[in-house]
Amino acid sequence: TPGSLSLFDLPSKQKMPLDISWQSTGEVWGDSDCSVPEGKIFSPHGIDLITRDDGKHQLLVVNHGGRESVEFFQLSELDNKWVLNWKGCAIPPEDPFINDVAGLQNGGFLVTHMWNKHLPFEEVVEMITAGVSTGWVWEWSPRSGFTKVAGSTQQMPNGIVVSKDNTKAFINIYIGNKTIKLDLESGQIEGEVAVQQPDNVSIDGQGNLWIASHRHDPINETCDDVKEGPCLLPFVIVRADSETMQAKEV
Repeated sequence: TPGSLSLFDLPSKQKMPLDISWQSTGEVWGDSDCSVPEGKIFSPHGIDLITRDDGKHQLLVVNHGGRESVEFFQLSELDNKWVLNWKGCAIPPEDPFINDVAGLQNGGFLVTHMWNKHLPFEEVVEMITAGVSTGWVWEWSPRSGFTKVAGSTQQMPNGIVVSKDNTKAFINIYIGNKTIKLDLESGQIEGEVAVQQPDNVSIDGQGNLWIASHRHDPINETCDDVKEGPCLLPFVIVRADSETMQAKEV
């Protein structure tokens, strides 16, 4: 269903609207063949904000509204108000059900593919129950487009971040109950931390990973029956050192 993006002001703890201009102007940051989405059905999921080499603020957004795509926006301040300007998009191949995105300094990104979107969920459940890997990570670059990241095929990849030097990816494997450290050049898994159903993940300036862990049965306990208010499934936050992959609940 359609959604929206908001700004949360940390000093005032107030949520503010974040207006989007869908009129593309100037330089295109995404695939030159990717057309502007239908704004009325825009359905955002995972996001990542980085500062590009030219100093501009880039917000990447996974979009499920009418298509599975990663949308590029420039975040800028105009008359003391932050606004988003659409700067292009890229659409992964095959039948992707994508989740989270991490921007790269070369102008590209990594995006997690959980499973094939049009596969009946009953078949997805059978696959994950049998230990079958259902997804992987796509890398997109302005020059070469989409390629599968070596070593990333796992049981439902979910949240993703990259190291400051863009050499390592940290990927939440939701059904595998772990967060892995993947060397992007060699495709080797260099470490992991056990986390029950790791969902989103962020990395701070000190290299700490902050991981959201769901604590419920992902197949039999869902939010489908919740008609009003939040779905209060249990969770904890885990902090892990990205160098040692040592972790603790906080």
